[in-house]
Amino acid sequence: MERKECFGLIQEVVDKDGLTMTQTRLECRDCLEFRDCIRYVKQKKEEEKERDEIRKQKMITQIIDLSEVISNEIGSCLLEFLNRLYSSDLGMVLFKNLILFWEVPRDRLSSTLTFPISPSTLALIQGRETEEEDSGERSTSDPGGTPKEGSVVHIVLIQSFFAGNRKANLGLIADEVARTFSSNDAAAQQILHSLPYPEIKIFRRMDIEQRTNWLIKKWGFQDELDALRKEMAALEMKRD
Repeated sequence: MERKECFGLIQEVVDKDGLTMTQTRLECRDCLEFRDCIRYVKQKKEEEKERDEIRKQKMITQIIDLSEVISNEIGSCLLEFLNRLYSSDLGMVLFKNLILFWEVPRDRLSSTLTFPISPSTLALIQGRETEEEDSGERSTSDPGGTPKEGSVVHIVLIQSFFAGNRKANLGLIADEVARTFSSNDAAAQQILHSLPYPEIKIFRRMDIEQRTNWLIKKWGFQDELDALRKEMAALEMKRD
């Protein structure tokens, strides 16, 4: 049976209290396909969530594999940070950005980080499906191998951490990542494109420090940032 043109256009919206509501049209009242339409929309949303979860886990695996992390403490914090980050508001924006972490050994004056960028990695940060890679599509915009515009690789250096203070270490990682995104024009533009209009105006007026704090709160790491600030304040008092 042929479906109506409006079939599947019912939307589920989440209000400010976190409640999910079904947003319908006037013509839905007497529609014989109403129940099928709701089931279709719910199934479509579940499938989308499942695809996003698979993409998230692939991205986290890529980041862990390509990063250089020495201590178990930072490795554990990094894994928690990435899982929470990609599940937060604006988490989906990060799929076009590859964030790598480099823990600098304390007993070295300098070091070098070398990492390969495979076609599958580029496919992830460009937001393309794996099937495109399997079909032989190139993951570059030209024969010379230049990545498509919009894909960004960020490297976050971790030179020291707070032993035994998990919250402060998470705050340290969150602060570095948020600061990186706040000071990078391409990343800032990607964030702007995902915001509702009122928040776009607010974000544009912010300086780098304000954007950093705003992103940390948006990602859900405010408590961790507070723990970091306490540790930093304690260090300053020791120096004085």
